[in-house]
Amino acid sequence: MPFFGLASTWAKAAAFLSIAALALQAVGYGTNYWMARYTVRDKVNIGVGLWKMTDCSGSYNAPCTDSDIPTNYLNNTVTIVRALEAITLALIFICAVCLIFYVGSRRSRTFGMAVTLIIMLFITAALGIAGMAVWVVQIPEFHYPSWSFGLTVVAITLIITAAVTLIPDIIENNYRDLLKVGGHYDNLAVTSEEGKPMTAGGAGDFRDDVKPIIESQGPKGAPMFQYLNYDKRKKQDGF
Repeated sequence: MPFFGLASTWAKAAAFLSIAALALQAVGYGTNYWMARYTVRDKVNIGVGLWKMTDCSGSYNAPCTDSDIPTNYLNNTVTIVRALEAITLALIFICAVCLIFYVGSRRSRTFGMAVTLIIMLFITAALGIAGMAVWVVQIPEFHYPSWSFGLTVVAITLIITAAVTLIPDIIENNYRDLLKVGGHYDNLAVTSEEGKPMTAGGAGDFRDDVKPIIESQGPKGAPMFQYLNYDKRKKQDGF
């Protein structure tokens, strides 16, 4: 994948999944069909969300109206679900932003950042699942979960997938932590120190040193380290 430079495909997939999850969670959180009730006989057709409800009851072509949730639907359980889903939405946003930086910025692409993102994603998923479970438990009789609820289910599924996707990214690309500030991911990765202490005799210390480089194995191969000896007395440009 040529986008976002040299980030792995796993990291790019996780970033894409988190952005998609953010959109789905936001739509699900703000729409009015967390649960619904529909009966042909009584001509009841209502959808209830976390904040509003939609009433399309009446004839087949009856207009739909949005209104506040009736008091008979409001209870402490709904308040808990609102809080859990709001926290989930905020955490998904934070994870998505961090993943964008992780993919797009070389300095952000570290082992510590990857582990933190995995933990945050799993915590986010746990809070989202808790909110959905509480909602399902409190659904009244003759009502059923509807499409707004389903969007949040898909969003949490994507979040879990993003967390799992980052695991092989850590396993296959742990070389990133070895790169120092100022290095780059092309052929030469790290510049070794040029200054050496003077010996007692006054001559410079020209002992052979090693300098790490990265060589790719094929156009899509994972980079690997090779340590090559070189003599500073013969060193001019490069090795």
